[in-house]
Amino acid sequence: MFRDAAKEVRYHPGRVVATLIAIAISVGFMAAVSIFVDTQSDALGKMMALTTSKADVVATVNSPKQKVTSQQLEAAIKGIPGVQKAELSRPGQTALSTDKANVYASIYPTPSQDFRWAPLADGKYPDQVSEITLAKQLADKLGVGMGQSVEAGGKPLTVVGITDDAPSIFFQTAYVAPALANQQDTWPGGTWLVKTSDPAGASKAIHDALAPLTDQPDAEMYPGSGKNLEVGTAQEAQQQAVKAISGEFDVVKYILWVFSAIAALVGIIIIANTFTILLTQRRRQIGLLRAVGATGGQVRRKFLAEAVLLGLLGSLLGLVFGALVAWGGAHVTGASWFGLKFPWLDLGVQVLIGILLTVLAAVLPSLRATRVAPLEALQPVATSEQRRRGSIVRAVICGLMVAAGAALAVLSINAEVSADTPAWQGPVVLAMAGAGLISLGVLFGAPLFIPTVLKVLGKLFSWAGPTPALAASNAVRNPGRASATATALMLACGLIVTLQVGTATAQRTALDEINQKYPVDVQVSASRSASDPGQSAPGLTAPVVTALGKLPNVKASVTLPGGSVASSGPVSVETLLGHTGGIRAVTDQVPASITDGQILMPKNVKRGTQVVLQRVDAKDRPTGEKITLSAVPSAAIEQNLGMVSPATLAKLVTKPTPQSYWAQLANDDDLGSTMTQLERITTQHHELNAGGSASEAYMITKILDILLKVITGLLGAAVVIALIGVSNTLGLSVIERTRESALLRALGMHKTSLRLMLLVEALLLALAGVLVGVLAGGFFGWLGIRAVLRQADMGSHIQFAVNWPLTLGLIGIAVLAAALASILPGRKAASATPTEALAED
Repeated sequence: MFRDAAKEVRYHPGRVVATLIAIAISVGFMAAVSIFVDTQSDALGKMMALTTSKADVVATVNSPKQKVTSQQLEAAIKGIPGVQKAELSRPGQTALSTDKANVYASIYPTPSQDFRWAPLADGKYPDQVSEITLAKQLADKLGVGMGQSVEAGGKPLTVVGITDDAPSIFFQTAYVAPALANQQDTWPGGTWLVKTSDPAGASKAIHDALAPLTDQPDAEMYPGSGKNLEVGTAQEAQQQAVKAISGEFDVVKYILWVFSAIAALVGIIIIANTFTILLTQRRRQIGLLRAVGATGGQVRRKFLAEAVLLGLLGSLLGLVFGALVAWGGAHVTGASWFGLKFPWLDLGVQVLIGILLTVLAAVLPSLRATRVAPLEALQPVATSEQRRRGSIVRAVICGLMVAAGAALAVLSINAEVSADTPAWQGPVVLAMAGAGLISLGVLFGAPLFIPTVLKVLGKLFSWAGPTPALAASNAVRNPGRASATATALMLACGLIVTLQVGTATAQRTALDEINQKYPVDVQVSASRSASDPGQSAPGLTAPVVTALGKLPNVKASVTLPGGSVASSGPVSVETLLGHTGGIRAVTDQVPASITDGQILMPKNVKRGTQVVLQRVDAKDRPTGEKITLSAVPSAAIEQNLGMVSPATLAKLVTKPTPQSYWAQLANDDDLGSTMTQLERITTQHHELNAGGSASEAYMITKILDILLKVITGLLGAAVVIALIGVSNTLGLSVIERTRESALLRALGMHKTSLRLMLLVEALLLALAGVLVGVLAGGFFGWLGIRAVLRQADMGSHIQFAVNWPLTLGLIGIAVLAAALASILPGRKAASATPTEALAED
């Protein structure tokens, strides 16, 4: 049986090549997702653990007690028996700049020889405060080499070495002398790297030794932040880093697996359509086999053997295709530096899925083609009685599928999500199951409603003459053939819209979350501790305001007036800011105006909380009457700050002075230029505190951009699947009707008219598929991404969005592909002489 199937594939490759490609891309899509997700999460985890990779024990002190020094922590660690060496590793963040580029980088104090994780490609590690060593990728970005200078915090540093660090789009790494790092930060906390002869035993001893020096060692600083003291072996720390990254990667994994499931659905339906057309084309061959004595079971086994062979070949090709796609994605993100990670069990399952999908796709067409009598099989189409019986069964089955899918969709929308919710009960699984059942119901029920849609659309061409009218009539004459072709278009357009709605909604929602969590890019204020005790808030001096006004890459900025106040009650306010014009251009997390009875407070303050404020004198002593205000929470207000109307500010602050500078950046990619200049200003004016969310938001946005690029690439692969289905079904449909086209030519139809008829028919089918696909795709995209974001605990502010230019462009490509798919076979049909085309094969 398999030998006959192999001969059929070898002698008639044109019949199966499109099916092989569809299977390969469907399985390749799943394989690419599996390989990429595993490779990326593994690489990020390994990269996060690189700094501890040469240690035996890792001890992280997040909250040392007051007045505890680094020397005390080091002495406590080194006092443990068996500890050979202990070293503090605490990276900082700073902007590095040259005349060619500005890059925001992680700066590490030079690790000692025992703890160095990156080999030197050239030069040395820095040991002087005027030196810096750069990772090769960072040096290339800055455009510098050995002996050249870069600026960090307003200070020139000479490049004395280049390291061979792992490349990454997320992290840029540089090294400075420990003495320079200590000048920048004297906080004793951080990660201690330890060399010891007994890692397991030393871990507990180090924990016990550091606990008395740590503020509440086994308590969390705040929920989800980790303990104040964490000690474990380096292997445990690395495993924890990989686990943490994998957990944070779950959102991406969910999104990609949703798309992977869609690709599998696309594949099975396209393969089913292809087999339907192929078996319809071979209907006469089936009839002849039955007429000479072959049973229906024998014919079915022949076709199922072909399906198994095609599934195996296509799946193996898909693994190769998937590995190439995953390598391309990992190369873009830098994860390929650690090598591809192949989840062989998953890949083996996907090969079996590919075979199973192909067999399942072939079962129904095979049953339908072989359950007819030999004389019926020799007929070109099924009888009206057969079509009527099939329609009733189809309507019942498809109706049940749609009803069950709708019920699961409702459950997904209303599902409660918590940390204890099993994955199989989560909204993602429910949404996928619901969308799958609805899709199957709509797609397999296409013969029930596509003819009606085509009749309505056909009226658009009825005025253009007899040829378009004949095309409209032909489009509905064979509902099975028309629906098979339109289904491919439904899949193409539905897939495009589903993925575009999903990615656009995910992007807008994530950006909205970033905007709410990180509302102000840059905030600069003067520290109260820089003033003499008892003095009011120092404010921003005129030279500082002038310098801040010259910051590069600033889209909008505002300097807020204010001063010190005294507060009483449940919340504390030390510095009061006045609302001023232009602030809405910087952040939308502040209202356009504030009433005299309100005060904007940090977002953790409950709305309506009564805040009691009082004017202070030059010595910060309360004076004058108390004013009670109602709190309004805002993400833009930091702790110990409040913002009021200009009238309220005038009542509480005698002479308001510039207190805080807020700015919105014009281009996140040019963050380095802004931070470089800002560091120059803060170096010259030590009383300044620079904050804001630019660096955090930049990191998150960068990761989001990369993920969207990866998803868009996978979208392209999925669209290719659908377009292959379009071309395959339309092309085989036209070939199937070669004798019909020849008869029209024999009756006098010109070649041009025949090609026009086939083109109009293809466009009608395309329009029908587009109409249904867009409606279904919009719903599935919204349902799927809503489930993903809710399961990722981002479902409170879902922002529905459609990328209309890209969506319409891809739909246009699908329609154009449909037209081309009919033109090329149509030319062949039109170029054949009627007598040749009417001849038996």
